[in-house]
Amino acid sequence: MNKLYIGNLPYEVDEAAVRQLFAEQNLTVAEISVKRGGYAFVDFPDQSAADRAIDKLHGYSFCGLPLIVEPSVANKKMVNVPNLERSSAAQLNEGSNGSPSGGWRKMSFVHYNLQVAATNLGQWFRK
Repeated sequence: MNKLYIGNLPYEVDEAAVRQLFAEQNLTVAEISVKRGGYAFVDFPDQSAADRAIDKLHGYSFCGLPLIVEPSVANKKMVNVPNLERSSAAQLNEGSNGSPSGGWRKMSFVHYNLQVAATNLGQWFRK
């Protein structure tokens, strides 16, 4: 994978500053995407360039902060979500008034879990 996660950036940093950082280290980048919250994703033309960037910049002090430079990992989707939706719908269907199936299941599942958590918390405080 040729995309790296760059973390622990100052919040005010922009694409030009990140591009300059890589240029100063003689690292060629293809694309830079700076996100709010102090991180960015940087694409490299090949894997060897990405590896060199990790070697040179992981832990490097940038504006007084040590950078985190590591391979970007895509978010993984939850497994067995349909099973959770079916079980929550079955539990909550007893109290429903004939609502059509569909998007309400997710909200009902969240609502149900909030009720259970509040009940458990209340019992814990009563002890």
